[in-house]
Amino acid sequence: MAILKHTSSKNAAYSDALDYLKYRHREDSKTGLYEPILDEYGLLQERENYAICALDGYGREMDPESWAGACMETNIRFGKNNTKAERKQHIYIISHPEADVPLLTKEDLLEEGKAFVRENLPGYEALIAVHMDTDNPHIHVAINSVRSVAREERPWMIHDEGGQVLRCEISAGGKHQDNPTFRHHCQDWLLAYTRSHGLAQEDNNRVEEQRKQRRKESRYNVLKNQILFATMDSYTMEQLKDALKKKYDIDLIRRGSTYSVRLPGAKRNIRLDTVGLPKDLLYSAIGKNRRGEAELRQQEAQYYEKKKYIHWLRERRLKNNAKAEDAIADAAALIAGKIGPGYEKEHFRELHDLIRQVTYLERDLQTEKEKLDRLLERWDSYENPEVPDQERLRHGSYLRWCGCDPDAPEERGELQWERDVVDLQIQEAVSLREALAESADQWQDQARETRFRYQREWNLAREEQLRNQLGHIRENRKKLSRIAYNCQKAADRRIYNKDYLAKAEHFRSLWYQKLSEEKEMKARIRDLKQTRKEQERLHRARARER
Repeated sequence: MAILKHTSSKNAAYSDALDYLKYRHREDSKTGLYEPILDEYGLLQERENYAICALDGYGREMDPESWAGACMETNIRFGKNNTKAERKQHIYIISHPEADVPLLTKEDLLEEGKAFVRENLPGYEALIAVHMDTDNPHIHVAINSVRSVAREERPWMIHDEGGQVLRCEISAGGKHQDNPTFRHHCQDWLLAYTRSHGLAQEDNNRVEEQRKQRRKESRYNVLKNQILFATMDSYTMEQLKDALKKKYDIDLIRRGSTYSVRLPGAKRNIRLDTVGLPKDLLYSAIGKNRRGEAELRQQEAQYYEKKKYIHWLRERRLKNNAKAEDAIADAAALIAGKIGPGYEKEHFRELHDLIRQVTYLERDLQTEKEKLDRLLERWDSYENPEVPDQERLRHGSYLRWCGCDPDAPEERGELQWERDVVDLQIQEAVSLREALAESADQWQDQARETRFRYQREWNLAREEQLRNQLGHIRENRKKLSRIAYNCQKAADRRIYNKDYLAKAEHFRSLWYQKLSEEKEMKARIRDLKQTRKEQERLHRARARER
């Protein structure tokens, strides 16, 4: 069966793709990159048994050598692909099995590549190449990521919430979006094409869905067995939750009447119904370890009924109290042990992490204080005789729902005490944050001199490295000039021999390329030198201010 693969590239040199498709390359085992295979004269070696063509945005054939220029012209016209992070090219590879080798020629594969582009990638400049030098004949389709010509709407395009195709999917200047729906459509097209031409065929989408389903079922079966094994020693849902966390690091979560689990490192929960373990079966498995399923349901309902708002507030306050104590201890140790020595980058990061933690802690404590204030305001309204009876009854019901007795003054005093503790913690967090910020400023002053020295040494070393590279470029350019001159003289002696003239032109082009590299290297050295001088000027200005 034919296989379709997709890759993308951020390389802005479109001519590199043309060189890879036309000339022989080898893969570097260390970096995974491809480098050209040169002959004894340092020239690129053309591939054997290959074919190449190019299509413009209208699907018309054009010279492959002009494909890179057309792509760059499209980018300039629409102002796209100006940054390193943008994807400049998309490459699709269609590979056929060995069974299709006797049935296919280079012309057949080239026509298949053209049909693939015209049907699935209209509006893009495309470079199509056929390689027959491997066990599996395959087609390379490289397109510019920016669409040069508008195209018609298709069902597989991305739609908005209203069901309309996005404007960027059809208008000129939009960027190519490779998504699962588009790849699914391309696999369907490939299946129909191979079927119509009598080639080996198999539904790749169906095969991929079957593989995903088998992986999902296997994973769900393992998860189901783990949960059932944990129920053997559990008498309540809380014990089951602790057992799953202890044995398998799995979190058991309850939302309303639905149970879910979260695997280690996962971002989403998985419902137990999806795993094949409904709630009734889970209750039954736990109920066998105790006096029965009905009693377990009743006990669990009573447990969640008793869990009140005020208990949650107290638990959260205790957690924040522990966080505050840890932050205070870490900050005190950091300030006492690290402020004396010189600047160290990891210590400075640790200090800023503590500032961020204390800021978050201050925010959480402020939220708890507001909640407790609102609860005490309701208590004041309940005890105020001037408030209407109906409103007092509503406040009292809310206090009882929170787990408090509005008629017990000792509980109100305990709530007031908790509020005062939170207020003190807020004041301590504020003072701690200010002390940490002051320490950070002191560290930054101490680090300024060290940073300047490190940056100056690095700039000098980098400048020396660039000067060495500039010397190598100059030597290579001189060699290329001599080789081009010798080729031109050999061509003149043979009355303008075409082979030597081509070689002379090739080496001249390499000479001009080295010349541009030399100019670029000089500009980089000038910029680096100017940056170093600007840093020294700013350092002297800061020294005068101190």
